[in-house]
Amino acid sequence: MVEQRLPKPTTRVRFPSSAHPETDNPCNFIYRNDPVTESDSLTVIKNPEYLMTIRSTRQMLHIMSAVLLLLLYSAACWAEKSDVAPDSLKILGWVEFVRLEPWGIKMPARVDSGANTSSMSARDIDVFRKNGKQWVKFTFDFKKGSGERSVEIERPLVRMLKIKQHDGPSQERPVISMEICLADEVREVEFNLIDRRALNYPVLLGRKALAGYVLIDPARAYLTKAVCGHAKKKKKDDEPIDSGQPE
Repeated sequence: MVEQRLPKPTTRVRFPSSAHPETDNPCNFIYRNDPVTESDSLTVIKNPEYLMTIRSTRQMLHIMSAVLLLLLYSAACWAEKSDVAPDSLKILGWVEFVRLEPWGIKMPARVDSGANTSSMSARDIDVFRKNGKQWVKFTFDFKKGSGERSVEIERPLVRMLKIKQHDGPSQERPVISMEICLADEVREVEFNLIDRRALNYPVLLGRKALAGYVLIDPARAYLTKAVCGHAKKKKKDDEPIDSGQPE
């Protein structure tokens, strides 16, 4: 009996061009109709550039998948925290009265959702150390009737904030935390300190102080009251408190 040997199957195999010097384009692949041999397979497997390309692609896909999952998780958490019923939000105009606590100093404040942080007028700003911590001392000017008044305030320094100016270099401003009465509720708000005496409003409320708390009607103003338990005094006793002590 004579053994008949069948011919080897012909297979189309794609090889990286780096294994074949016939082409200068690194993106080209060469196809051959020759039978697959062990040496051809080793040429593909042992090509270091080809293997590094595969590894880099896999690593990049893993990183992109992790970033995508992190973004989806953050978006879900943000949506859960910001899921506030519109009926529970207060409506503010573009200007509202606020009171600086605990003194009860009443003043108009500009409501600006375009600003990230809130801002308060301050002069003679001095950063100093007290009991091993950094504090800020400044003078706050406000109007009382037809006169100008001022109060000296000391607060712990929260941080230094760098703010980029539209028409100038960046500024570093101290940030403090103060209680204010807004829409008849006392809230803790962070303010950066800057001299605002040349502006119309000594206080600017940014979106950090307003997020999840209010809606803004930019066509109206003075929609809320700022009482917070401060009784209205008689005119003859209606003098500002400059001592820095609570009422």
